[in-house]
Order: sequence, then structure tokens, then C-alpha cells
Amino acid sequence: MKVSLFDRFVSKGTGEQEKKSFLPTPYMRLFSVLDLSGKRAKTQHPDDSVTVDDFVWALKEACRARYKNALNDPSPLNAESRFFLSKDRMTAYACVLPPENEGEGITLEGFLEDMHYEGIHYGVLQEKIRQDFALGYLHIFPVARGKPPQAGEDGKVTELFQRRRNMGLEVQNGSEVDFGQDVQMQPIRKGTVICLIRPARAGTDGVDVTGKELPCPQTVSACVPQGQNTAVGRGGQALIACVDGILYIENDQFCIHEQKIIDGDLDQFQGTLRISGNLYIGGNVDGGVDIEASGDIVINGKIGRARVTSTGGTVRVQQGISGTDGETWVNAAFQVQAPMVEWARIEAGTSVIAEVILNSVIRCGGTVYAMSGRGMIADCQIQAGDSVLCVRIGNLAGGRSQFSVGYPPHIPESWKRLKAEVANVQSTFEKLWEPITTLRKRGSRISEGEAELLEQLVEQRELCMEKRESLTAELRIVNKALDRKSKGRIRCEKLYPVLDVQIGRSTEEITTIEEGCNIHVEENRILLK
Repeated sequence: MKVSLFDRFVSKGTGEQEKKSFLPTPYMRLFSVLDLSGKRAKTQHPDDSVTVDDFVWALKEACRARYKNALNDPSPLNAESRFFLSKDRMTAYACVLPPENEGEGITLEGFLEDMHYEGIHYGVLQEKIRQDFALGYLHIFPVARGKPPQAGEDGKVTELFQRRRNMGLEVQNGSEVDFGQDVQMQPIRKGTVICLIRPARAGTDGVDVTGKELPCPQTVSACVPQGQNTAVGRGGQALIACVDGILYIENDQFCIHEQKIIDGDLDQFQGTLRISGNLYIGGNVDGGVDIEASGDIVINGKIGRARVTSTGGTVRVQQGISGTDGETWVNAAFQVQAPMVEWARIEAGTSVIAEVILNSVIRCGGTVYAMSGRGMIADCQIQAGDSVLCVRIGNLAGGRSQFSVGYPPHIPESWKRLKAEVANVQSTFEKLWEPITTLRKRGSRISEGEAELLEQLVEQRELCMEKRESLTAELRIVNKALDRKSKGRIRCEKLYPVLDVQIGRSTEEITTIEEGCNIHVEENRILLK
């Protein structure tokens, strides 16, 4: 009987074991050798353990089939190259099964040709194949490794500022502004970097051992939160402020409410500081400063002795107005917002919102609100086109406040002024009547000087008559406006005297402590409840 190369290989060194009465079947010997070879392969390439185990199982099945065929057909069986791909087709392993019944062996060139026909083209381990092939039959070894796709990097945005709500001043629809919360605005200078941007970096495609291309995962570009008055710069690596202003977040985008920025206090400027647009001052305003801006004015500190005017916006004073009588003025086309107003003259086109108002003169086209905090108004003169709404009027120390509500501030003022002027003209007219009558009674007996005086007195009387008619016509128009029913009210939880109230032509002096007041006018009478 002829002995194959494999039989010689497995018999070498077995010694006395070959003389035992029970011998394993030939393919069981193959299994033992394959198990040892697989164990060595897994030791050398632990990451391929699953692939090697699967390959060993496939090789055992092939050996079993070859053995059965050899029993039925004793013709020579040539050596055979066997290849196996990992599940992801990124690794190819090989093993050469030995010839049987004096079959022919296989050359390296034949092995490589078989591998080629099996479609293993990429990542072939040429040098390692030569070394492993020389180790003989039933040696399990890798022959090719693919190139896995390399993931790129998604774009990334690193935000350098906090995401704060809209800091642009807007006219408040409600009656309160929460001055107690942290509303430190984020002033920003033109050219400041808001966000750092890391552009997406594309990955590289992979290839499996069969040469099939494996696309790398798609990268996602950075979602840049670019809003109003910002731009992407520095080669696409930064979001930059385009203007000076207040940085805020809106619809998940950084925006800038354009404003002139003044860092710190403003108290040394001489003359009038005029700004076109909005203005932000980081500190206090004092020292007789005169400021005028066409847009909103935001003062993060206090107002002392100063004049602040917004000709087209709202004035917000975050830490209050602590003024000097006759030297502190705040004028706004829309609202004035401040937690504390003391010793100031305020004029607002729409409304005034505060927590405490003391010793001040307020004129506004809408409503004066003191609904939060202490909600107190004391020792003030207020002219409101709509109403005054607060928690408390006056205090225990006493004092006097004067409120006029329900009509545009100039209407009650004009009514008082016109009435006084009509009375003054009438008084002058009456004073002229007596000397004119006396001189006329003398007829031709008056002297030349008296005649000239009479002419002057008559001319003055005619001027008075013309002026009286003009003032009366104006007063008629004002009276017509005052005759319209007013919805103006003064509401408070507690009222300390004294309060002078005017609603239209109706007036009332309140000299008692009252609670739950809803002061309004009905049928030309002022009612407290």
C-alpha cells in the first residue's frame, strides 16, 4: 500500500502510539491537525478567531468528503487549495489540503492562480503567502486583507457665548418687567468670534478582498447658527459679528441687535452725545451727561443727573433712576422701563413701567404701571393718556400726588391753560371798558392827549376781543375732547392721602385712606370703587 505525504507527516514523531490496537480514522487525524493549525492561527491573529473557527469547520467537511471519495475511487487525488472569506469579506484565509493516493502536489504559482480564480484580488499578502505556503499542507494562514472604510469627521460648532433670549428692546404688552432676573446683556463688538467652526472632513472609501469598493459613511456639515448681523469668516472656521450690538439667540440662531456700545460708566462727556440707531451703555450715566439716540437706549447701570432721550425707541435702565430734582430727564418715543424712578421727569410716548416711583413728574400717552415689587407711587405728578395701575399710592409719611388720567396729557393741560388765559383776557377787557366809557362821555371836551389815549385803549380792547374769540374757539375744541367718555382709571390696592384726581373736567381730592380703589368717572362724577 502506498503512503501519502500527509500520512508520512502525521506519522513522524508519533512513536509507539502507532502500535496501539485502536487507531483514529484517517480524516479524524486530519481533524486533529486542522485543530492544531487553527489554534496556532488564532493565537497569531486573535481578531480573526471567528473566521478561523468557521474555516476549520469548512475544511473538516471538505476532508470528510475527500476521504469518502478516496475510499470509493482509489485514483490519485491532487492537492487542493481551499479559501475562505470572513463574513465582512475583509479577510481571506487559505489552506492546502494534501494529495491522496499518490496525487500531485501544488506549486506556489498554482496556489496563486487558484486564489485569483476565486476572486481574491485586493490586499494580497504576497510575502507572507510565500512564507506560509512553505510550511506545507494543512497550514491555515491569511492570504489577503481588505482596507476598511475610514470614517471622516462631522462638522462641529463650538459656541463661545451663552444662548440668551432676544435682548433687543421691544415695547412690552404686559404691565411688568422682571428687573430682578439676570438680564445682563451680551454686548459684542464688530469682528468678535461668536462660534468656532470645524468643517466636516471626508473619510476614505474601503475595499474588500474581492476588490469591491466599500463607501465610507457620509459626514454631516456643521450646522452654523448664523442669524442677523453675523457672517461666516476666517475661511469658514468662525462665525463673526458684523456690527456692534447685543448678541441674542432667536430660532436657534445667533443674532445681533445693532447698537452703539459704550463700555462702563458715562459721566465725563461734555455736550450732547448724539447716536444714530440704538445705544448700549454698560455702566452708569451721571454727571450732567446729555444723551440722544434715534433708537433704543439700554443702560445697564443707573441714571443720576443726566438727560437721556430716545427719539424713536424705548429707554431701559436696568438698575433704576436716582435723579436730582430739575436735572434728571428721561424721554422716550415709546416706553421707559426702570425698577426705580426717583426725582426725575419722565416723558414716554406709550407707557412707563417701574416698581417704585417717588417725587417724580410723569407724562405718557398710555399707562403708568407699578405692579411688581413694592408697586408704589408717592409724591408724584402723573399725566397718563390711559390709566395708572399700581399696588399702592402714597405712604405713611404723607404727601400729595396729582394724577390726571384718561386723556392725552396735553388735553387737560390745555384746558387749564386756556381757561386761565380766557379769564385773564376777560379781566383785561373789563379793565379797559371803564376808561373807554369815561373818555367817550366827555365827547368833544377831551384834550388831544386824551383822544390819543382813547384810540389806544380802543385798539387794545379790539385786540383783547380777537384774542378772547381765538382762545374761546380753542377751549371749545378742548371741551369737546373732554366731553368724550373716558375709560381712564386709577387702580390700587391701598391709597394714602392726599391724592388729587382729574379725569376730564372732573376733579376730586382724596383725603382718606382707601383700599381696593378703582377710581373712574361716571356721569361726570369721580367714583372711588
